[in-house]
Amino acid sequence: MSLSPLTAVIFDVANVIVDWDPRLPLAGRVPEETIEAFLAHEEFWDLNAEADAGVTIAEMIPRVDADMPELSEAFRVYLEHFADSVPATVPGTTEILDELLARGVPTYGLSNWWPENFTVPRAMAPVIGRLRDVVVSGHVGLAKPDPAIFELAAARFGVEPATTLFVDDSLPNIESAAALGFATHHFTHADRLRRDLVDRGLLD
Repeated sequence: MSLSPLTAVIFDVANVIVDWDPRLPLAGRVPEETIEAFLAHEEFWDLNAEADAGVTIAEMIPRVDADMPELSEAFRVYLEHFADSVPATVPGTTEILDELLARGVPTYGLSNWWPENFTVPRAMAPVIGRLRDVVVSGHVGLAKPDPAIFELAAARFGVEPATTLFVDDSLPNIESAAALGFATHHFTHADRLRRDLVDRGLLD
């Protein structure tokens, strides 16, 4: 029995469709203590969030050099080997997307991702290219959980929040979407998502 009359699904990308691990570009290339310091540095995560919202790599490098000079070389290694941060697809999600697309369910993407390197997840998960449309935060200058990016996506996709399921692994993003009226699924693994889609009548 369907829980609600849903007609479309919007998927997050990182850690829903593809794995993302920022440690991997650095592993084996810089000392372990440098990796720990790099990933613990608040500036890295601030820059990552700003890049998601459209700040370019060219704009980031001078800030890294100024604000965490002891880690600037590690940051350059991270950029050079960024593709290694996406090592695989998330088990089971590609199959779910294939089934939704085969059933004709309008299926979209909404991703917080840097503007220059969204080619990386697209290459790892070609199914992304088969979605009806994908809003990439870095391309539109907005990032989740800002309600404005959900409103932009709904308008661009031509969907209504009340009849659209939003799937994301981030609880703040889920809460923001729910506040706008989207049905939501807090992603933890594909089997649980599949059960929810069946319960909602989107998959058999």
